[in-house]
Parts: sequence; structure tokens; C-alpha cells
Amino acid sequence: MNDICILYCLIKREMTIYSVKKNILKFFGAYTNPSHGTIYPSLKKMLSENIVTVHDVLSNGGKKSSYYSITDKGEKFFIKLMLSDFSENPSIFLQDINIRIASMKCLNNENKKSLIDKCIKSMDLYAITLNRSLNDEYSGLDIFQKSVMMQTLKQTLQFIEYLKNLKV
Repeated sequence: MNDICILYCLIKREMTIYSVKKNILKFFGAYTNPSHGTIYPSLKKMLSENIVTVHDVLSNGGKKSSYYSITDKGEKFFIKLMLSDFSENPSIFLQDINIRIASMKCLNNENKKSLIDKCIKSMDLYAITLNRSLNDEYSGLDIFQKSVMMQTLKQTLQFIEYLKNLKV
């Protein structure tokens, strides 16, 4: 998930880690807030896999700044990440869908449609799971748990409608 955010930022232009962090907050702050300590290892790993490159620039004052940029391999990797399977963990799954939809601009129309279809299918399965839990008389859910689950189901169904009406 962090890799998608990082690569989305680098598709736009080369950046320092500070700029990547700032842009992640700008574009994805409603869904995630990775620390520099999370971003740096991701960039280091992607650097070792030739997904990104780095070059250092010295300022007039002698301060070194490292600028990262995405490679052709990185752009292909970004598309692969965007179209990969979602986590089965609901908190990660919902965050991941939001981040991928917010990053969709960088995909061609065919890949946008594939992503939307994948999101709808995953959200449909999630809604079915929620509905089954709500209707299971042996679940042991209390009134508060049921009310939260009903609200989550309602939001999920609304998001599915949003996805179905999303224009590419």
C-alpha cells in the first residue's frame, strides 16, 4: 500500500523523501500517514529492485539532497500493484481500495475498468460476509457490535454504488 502511494508521487516527478511524504499526505492523508521511517525502507527496497533510481544533488551550502525517480520497470510494477489482489483484513482492505481508487489517474482506461471491477467484486464479497454475520442468530453479537456492523454494511453498499457509477 505504501509502495502505491510512493510510486504514485514519483510518477508525477522526481522527489526527495521529504517531498514524497508531503505529497502522500496531500493525496492520501485521509487514508494513510506513513512516517519517514516507513517510506525510506520502501524506497531502499525499490532501489535495490531497480523500481526507482536516486541521484544526489549538493546545494550551494553543501547540503546533500537525494532525489528519487521511477523507472520504466517501476511504472510496470505500479500497474501490477494497482491490479493485485486485496488483503483479506477488512481494515487494510478498505484503506487499500481507497488508495488505489485515488491513484487510478495513472492507469489507462482498460486498467481503470479492471481495477473498478476488482473493487466491486471484493466489496460485494465483503458485504455478503457482513450480511451473513448480521443474520447469524448464533453470532453472539451485542447491540453495539450489530449497529456498527450495520453501519459498515450501509457504507459498503454505498461505496459499491459509487464504484458502479464511476466514470473512466
